[in-house]
Amino acid sequence: MSAPDLPELISSLGTPSSSSSDLNTPEPSDLNFTHVSSADNDEAIRNFTDDELKSFIAALRNKAKDRDHCRRLSSARVIRISQGYVTKIQYDGWIQDLKAGVDIARGLGIRAPAIERILEYTGDKEAFFECVQEYVPGTNLVELFSKLDLQETIRLAFQLRGMLKIMHKKTNDQLGSCHSLKCRSYWLECELGLPPASTAEDIAKVVNFWSNYTPDRAEAKKSFEELERCCTTGPAALDCPLVFTHHDLAPRNMIVDPKGDLWLIDWDYAGWYPAYFDRASMDHFSYYREGWSLSTQLRWHIFCSIACEGKWEKQGIAVRNIDTYSGMYGDACRAATVKAGLAPMMPQPTGRFPDLEN
Repeated sequence: MSAPDLPELISSLGTPSSSSSDLNTPEPSDLNFTHVSSADNDEAIRNFTDDELKSFIAALRNKAKDRDHCRRLSSARVIRISQGYVTKIQYDGWIQDLKAGVDIARGLGIRAPAIERILEYTGDKEAFFECVQEYVPGTNLVELFSKLDLQETIRLAFQLRGMLKIMHKKTNDQLGSCHSLKCRSYWLECELGLPPASTAEDIAKVVNFWSNYTPDRAEAKKSFEELERCCTTGPAALDCPLVFTHHDLAPRNMIVDPKGDLWLIDWDYAGWYPAYFDRASMDHFSYYREGWSLSTQLRWHIFCSIACEGKWEKQGIAVRNIDTYSGMYGDACRAATVKAGLAPMMPQPTGRFPDLEN
């Protein structure tokens, strides 16, 4: 498609053709999807120049912004732009890690949406990118799961199990994201102050430490010898390898396509972590917010257990403890990890150094 055709295509956004009627199928709720009239010509998306595609996406985002009465153009990070493509806003550093993770996953034969185009925007503010990816038709698992029977639950769990077995055979010496090796784990927030290029033993000690953590004043009374034991004994084995993980396997990031195949989407946090980080991430959502009944929650536990071969339950709980304590104590977490020898002495985000005496 040539540049002169672009205004006509953009102006047609208000009157979608009959061939694009199936673009109006409901998307999963609370997933940042915005319903806009989209061009049904995937070939145009592939053949636009960068400037043409930027103009086209901007028109769609403006339409979404006006419809939803949003102040910010980026208020919806993900929008559908054609029959076969969506675009998602990403930021510098994240986009390189995302592409590396998706490339690894697809190279292993994992069902992950392909990245078609990456458009860079630069200016006075922070650079950002539009990541144009394959649209996966189907139903999001967070919406579908409460409607499944036990047989279908087990069938899908074995699909995920097969993918995880393949992914977890690929290893790396250093912890972090796939391109930058920066630790982007939401379980290991900056309050912990972990050093860069952490190893498998480093992260195992952190998991064990927080598994053995005693709140209030009791922790401050532990000797350095006790702290060392807390780091080396616990649910996390010190020699557990760092493997390729999705790292965000909540049901919102899985789609069941019309053929019944399970796809994994949103690889933003993918990287090299212990395998049990994938198990922990499966519970990184609220049952109650999704309105799941007790029986649905039980089936989800069965799903997770099958997918992970019955492993990593204790380790998953220990990882989630890190998030619990970092949420409770914030910057004070760094004092605990520094005292335990798990992190270097660095200023907290407030600019103050940790108080190791309390």
